[in-house]
Amino acid sequence: MMNIDPKPGASLSPLENLFWDHHFSLTGKDLYEFVLGRKEIPFLDRDQVKARVLMTVGWYRLIDIFGLVDLISLLTDEALKWVWVDELREQYVLARETIKRALSKTVSIPG
Repeated sequence: MMNIDPKPGASLSPLENLFWDHHFSLTGKDLYEFVLGRKEIPFLDRDQVKARVLMTVGWYRLIDIFGLVDLISLLTDEALKWVWVDELREQYVLARETIKRALSKTVSIPG
């Protein structure tokens, strides 16, 4: 069974620790809403934050937090260009295509 939707009650604490090197007073919910385009945070670049999420949070935790449908919105070319580890970026491109193929059989996905 695919985790199409976010796992109910999934902890957003990995997102709260995303900016360990800055003193932003952002909650995990703030960053969750921001990367999905539901909230604006003027001092952050959405694609750079998506890349930071992808490079910091483990894969299975990403699936729990975002679900596969919303996870695709983090795997855009614009965000992936900020992933500076070549192998990781290539893995995410492959993951995006695999997720799209799997979801095309079950749900309608945007873009």
